[in-house]
Amino acid sequence: MHRRTILAIARKDALDIVLNKSTLMVLLSPILVAVLFAFINGVFASKTDKLLIFNPSGSAVEQVAVDAYQKPEIVRAGSPDEVAAQFGPDGSKKSSDYVLGLVVPADFDTSLRAGGHPQLGLYVNGDQVSNEQRQLLMQAITDYSRSVANPQPPASIALTTINPPKPNSVVQDLGAFYTAAALLMSFMIGTSLVSGLLVEEKEKKTLRMLMVSPASWGDIIASKLLVGLTYQVIFSLVVVGVVKGFYGQVPLLLLFLMLGALFGCAIGLMFGSLLKTQNTSGALVGIVSFLFIIPTFFVGPLGQLLQSNPVAGVMQAFPTYYLAQGIFNTLGSQTTPESLALDVGIVAACIVVLFAGALWMLRRQAAVVSTI
Repeated sequence: MHRRTILAIARKDALDIVLNKSTLMVLLSPILVAVLFAFINGVFASKTDKLLIFNPSGSAVEQVAVDAYQKPEIVRAGSPDEVAAQFGPDGSKKSSDYVLGLVVPADFDTSLRAGGHPQLGLYVNGDQVSNEQRQLLMQAITDYSRSVANPQPPASIALTTINPPKPNSVVQDLGAFYTAAALLMSFMIGTSLVSGLLVEEKEKKTLRMLMVSPASWGDIIASKLLVGLTYQVIFSLVVVGVVKGFYGQVPLLLLFLMLGALFGCAIGLMFGSLLKTQNTSGALVGIVSFLFIIPTFFVGPLGQLLQSNPVAGVMQAFPTYYLAQGIFNTLGSQTTPESLALDVGIVAACIVVLFAGALWMLRRQAAVVSTI
């Protein structure tokens, strides 16, 4: 492959996309939807999560608790007793203005490094924190203490819970739902662009002209993928930023964003290898877009409500279901090694199969490019 040739073709295609009104709308549509979702989420989920924290030494363990919430509001306590009073002795109070209370002993990190076993106080309001969230938070705190004290045993956690934990309500998870839906919808950018760029060359009979230029067949395919993937990643990041979705397990969220971008481009490459007219390509892309959006209704709390629906079982046959599940789990900080391996493994395998199949068909077409 020739890097300069690839970049030259990519620059030309990238500029054509911006100048073309129809492709420009493809790029802007996910952002417009994300703005709408952000507005709706702001109306229904504007409540912040109040955290009461006593942390005299400024330990970074505080940030572990803060990162577990989308809209945290930190209130500083003057003493451990002030935190305990908001939740009552042994969690006896039935209500609290705070989602979480955290008491970090003085010199917490120093004590861990010295081999001590400081006790951290954690108060949880079960009305607003589910069992899964509580367990994940405790695990995150334990992992932090291990990272500081390794190889010493971690700190102990004195857990106090008021009110029995309840399943998260749909309203509480609207933010995660909108983020997942907007991000999945944005993955159609790569599908539409890569497919459109290849089919356009076929339809206008310019593919043969490129083939007799210094550009090789690999250069042409690489340039189309480079343009599609670049636009895809940029606009997916913008979409997540618009809906304020950078919370939870952000590194894993970025991993699924990249997997979704590659998956969208792989489908586009497959369509580009199969189709010969832009009208057919546009129609097929529109149909496939539903397979990106529908799985968001079958993961998370909504998925639990619909798990007895036969459609839920059908959805699990599509790789986009595992993309949706992975994104939703990262937003709720509920990803486990097992679920991560399953979601990433299935999506990655589908990407490889799609790329391999599309490239095989395109190579066959290259041999008879004079008939395209």
